[in-house]
Amino acid sequence: MKLLLNALGLLAASALLGACLGGADSTDSSSTPRLDLREVQANMVGVWSTAPYGPYPLGPLTQENIPLPGAPELASFPGDQAVNRSFRMIINPTLGGQAVRLRLSNLVGTQPVRFENISIAKGNPLLPNIDESTRVPLTVNGRDFGVAMPGQELITDVAEFAFNSQEDLAITFHVAGESGPMTWHAVSFGPQYISPHNSGDVTRDSLGTSFSQVSVGWFFLSGLDAFNPQTKGAIVAIGDSITDGFLQVLNQRWTDRLAMRLNAQNANVAVLNQGINSNTVTAARSGFAGPPLLERFRRDVLEQPGVKGVIIFEGTNDLGAGVKAEPVIQAYQQLIQQARSNGLCVFMGTIPPRADVAFGWLPDGPIVKEPERQKINTWIRSTPLIDGVVDFDEVLALPGIPLPNAALFIPDLLHPNSLGFTAMGDEVNIDALLTRCNLN
Repeated sequence: MKLLLNALGLLAASALLGACLGGADSTDSSSTPRLDLREVQANMVGVWSTAPYGPYPLGPLTQENIPLPGAPELASFPGDQAVNRSFRMIINPTLGGQAVRLRLSNLVGTQPVRFENISIAKGNPLLPNIDESTRVPLTVNGRDFGVAMPGQELITDVAEFAFNSQEDLAITFHVAGESGPMTWHAVSFGPQYISPHNSGDVTRDSLGTSFSQVSVGWFFLSGLDAFNPQTKGAIVAIGDSITDGFLQVLNQRWTDRLAMRLNAQNANVAVLNQGINSNTVTAARSGFAGPPLLERFRRDVLEQPGVKGVIIFEGTNDLGAGVKAEPVIQAYQQLIQQARSNGLCVFMGTIPPRADVAFGWLPDGPIVKEPERQKINTWIRSTPLIDGVVDFDEVLALPGIPLPNAALFIPDLLHPNSLGFTAMGDEVNIDALLTRCNLN
């Protein structure tokens, strides 16, 4: 945790200098014609998402007492709930738009949560300040508040808001009263800002000084949908910590790299990241790892606005927990059938090699678990049930040897480093993805 925060601190200093000096805004919303929001409503596409679970503080690394990002050490929540306090969450949408609506989740809550004075603005990835001139209030049924019932998602009205692809945005809202158990995404791998316990509604603080507590988790936020007349649709990448972006701060995930490549080609396709650290395909784990992929696939993939395809990349944690190849492959087949029944194309990522101790591979991995990994990858590469393969195994392994290429991994030899994530994002065949998912 301290290593991550120290790194963020160095970056924040340069960000503060940039904020003081100012800069040009490439989006001129004043030149955009007024939109017919009723027409826009039917053409919204998800441009940013995260998989909700919990309740706080339940999440990867928090339950295992590992001193790494994800442990809620700075933001303090007496009673593990929010009481009359404000949140400023920083997100980085993979595609730009002209109008937005926000999704706030009370998925694991046991009582209604009242959200007040929700807004969106141009933000700063390392500081809680916002560009007040860009701030747009987000109403719910025309009101300045909305209530998310237990197990439900609150969706705001559509509002005009112009923004660019992969531009940092700040979502601000106040939680009135007591929230009860909080839905969150435990590891954002970037700072998120919260006002102190019982500090009241400070949502109009554009400088951000009232948001004095920091977390590395997204609270309540589950997605941002946008209207862009050029948008073809969205691809969901669903997986575990390698998709979630383990230890890679400020949007260095393989999905961010893929989005960058798509934007460079003006593909107008969004990438939605639905990774959860420690997640499994089967029910090999529960609780801190979030619901297994079989349980969350409908919500986290099929129900995402504008989704046209999915990249399924998960299974290494099943192997680490001792699950054999056959149950994982059977689960894949169920997921593929669900995707096909809902008109989605399906790509799959092969499982990379690993040589870790802390997360369950060694000591028996090379003899017991490695043959199961090879069985899964052989099936993925040969099955006619899918539209394409992203061979993460090949790109992250030593040439001709089923071991991790240490140059592409952090020292745990399970999670890629920034070079590894870049290589993964480059491994996706964009032409095949766009063609087979009808996104041209």
